[in-house]
Amino acid sequence: MRDEDVRSSCFASLDVLCAKFGEDVPYRDGLDAGGIYRAGAQRALRAACELRAPLVYFIGTRPGWYKPFYPCFVVEDDPLLRRVLVTKGEMAGPFDEREPVLAEDPIERCYATREMRVRVHQARFRGRVLPAYRSQCTICRLKEVRLLDAAHIVADTAEGGEAVVRNGVSLCAIHHRAFDQDLVGIDADYTVRIAPRLLEEDDGPMLELLKGFQAQTIQLPQRKAWPPDRDRLALRFERFLERSSA
Repeated sequence: MRDEDVRSSCFASLDVLCAKFGEDVPYRDGLDAGGIYRAGAQRALRAACELRAPLVYFIGTRPGWYKPFYPCFVVEDDPLLRRVLVTKGEMAGPFDEREPVLAEDPIERCYATREMRVRVHQARFRGRVLPAYRSQCTICRLKEVRLLDAAHIVADTAEGGEAVVRNGVSLCAIHHRAFDQDLVGIDADYTVRIAPRLLEEDDGPMLELLKGFQAQTIQLPQRKAWPPDRDRLALRFERFLERSSA
């Protein structure tokens, strides 16, 4: 087989399965500063390592849903442990002739891996929160998935900011932005509160719609084990009160 044929056969997809809650997955991939360690290395992956062939890496965010990363490259092969190291590459070259290349600078690789880690974290968090809320905005009930986000109650960089369903709410893009800017709050009783300043303004139909959710109860997840954590909401609501009254 010619190198071109082998390289073409390696230009393929690599997927990471995502199990249902409480189930195991057949592969145990690990993400660290260097990239993703793929257990159970196969012949095609070893060939991809030798040829520096680009891969599309699909990471499962929930059953049947995947987050694609391209280009990715196999940069290390450990036959003894039967695993390979996959790292995120970049697209280089002129705008109309860009091609996948491997970042040779270790610092650039680490940066790309950190960015990938953040995107994986966001995608998996979204993949848990949205289904819990039946893929609708908890405030306005909008069901267009492409306009829905998983919003953290407590920021993921803060204590208590774990990426769990009870630390999240499903919000449409507008209400997510308003929630992040403390223009909309949700108290520990699951009641929507609008910033006093907005309630006093008169600025067209969109604002009137937003003001109409004042004192409304949010839509809760179907499972009783998944409601927003009241303690986290109370903590976040304190910030809302401080900033919305400033």
